[in-house]
Amino acid sequence: MAMLSIKQAAAELSVSHQWLKYWLVDNPVDAAGTPLYVRMGNRMKFEKKDVERMLVHLRELEAARLGPSIKAKARLAGLMSKVGGYDHLVAVRDAAERRKKAEKKPQRRARLPSA
Repeated sequence: MAMLSIKQAAAELSVSHQWLKYWLVDNPVDAAGTPLYVRMGNRMKFEKKDVERMLVHLRELEAARLGPSIKAKARLAGLMSKVGGYDHLVAVRDAAERRKKAEKKPQRRARLPSA
């Protein structure tokens, strides 16, 4: 079984080895809790499957960053049609904001004129 060094694993991922080191400090395990590397002394070693799991983990992080999936957006569109559509939801939100502004207390601080 051939083990990859951090430079070889970084080359497989098309990133710098320094970026990969920093990323592994923040993300040492995948979603299942399995380490993404094998520590051998002070070196990190990787198998091909570890590099593939890193790609999967990166995709999951990106999906979480982007937000809801296309399926969720389609379900949301279906739900919005049942509640009266987007315009109705905007009107409800604006009414809630107007109520909040009406409840706000006036500021007690005096503002000085700008020079």
